[in-house]
Amino acid sequence: MPIKIHSITQVLAFPLIILAVAIMYFTWGRLSVYVAVPVLLLVCLYVFHGVIDHWWLQKFPHGPEPQLREWLQKYFRPYAKFSHKQLQTFDHRLMLYLNGRLFQSVGSEMRAVPEDIKCMVAAHGVEMCLNYRDYLIGEYDRIFLYKHPFPSPNHPYLHSVEVNKEDGVIILSLEQLTNAVLFPEDYFNIGYYAYAEAFADVHASLVFPDCEGTWTRIEEATGWSRERILALTGHEYLNLRSVHISVYFTHRDKYRAEFPEQSALWDKIFSPDL
Repeated sequence: MPIKIHSITQVLAFPLIILAVAIMYFTWGRLSVYVAVPVLLLVCLYVFHGVIDHWWLQKFPHGPEPQLREWLQKYFRPYAKFSHKQLQTFDHRLMLYLNGRLFQSVGSEMRAVPEDIKCMVAAHGVEMCLNYRDYLIGEYDRIFLYKHPFPSPNHPYLHSVEVNKEDGVIILSLEQLTNAVLFPEDYFNIGYYAYAEAFADVHASLVFPDCEGTWTRIEEATGWSRERILALTGHEYLNLRSVHISVYFTHRDKYRAEFPEQSALWDKIFSPDL
């Protein structure tokens, strides 16, 4: 089985570190200009590691690690419905997305984000953009994750989802997102909502379905009242178009029955037939 290299820069850095140490060892007590060569190369690798690693993964694609694939198969319901071609594209792009975007745990305790949590978040955006070359969704390059609902400078009250278009940041509460992934019939999915906001911003030139004045029909399709959805997100107002997109992905059959015209247009926008 071929070895999967996730970070080519780490592989390249190792011999450079050995070389730098060897030069310093054999020239101990003397100033050697030769040590500058590996040091400069290490600096370049550090500065450009994201670009280099992303290029490597594009050129030599591989899918998720077994534990991540197992998580997708068990908890991310759309994964089991992908065709073979869609599955290959999704797996490859998921790894590229995880490599190309910064995931940061924020709040009272700053910690590294586990890979399965990154996978849970990223899967929503990757699925949404299967039909697009821009699977990274423009300049939305940072995903901040709280354990629970959070306040922010733009929205100084507890809420579970926020998309900062100026800074290219997606902010989510893991409590609400995890509930929506594990129990999709019981919780509005803030992951799809957030990526819908980012997607619509990046693809503003697209013609989107008319979604105004349809809250009552959204309630019919989901069984959730408007008040319940708003309470879960913590906002007094939500972008109804992004609500439609979220429900389109989580309640596809019921959404089609309630919104046949909108569904036809969403199919053209989000159809994963590459």
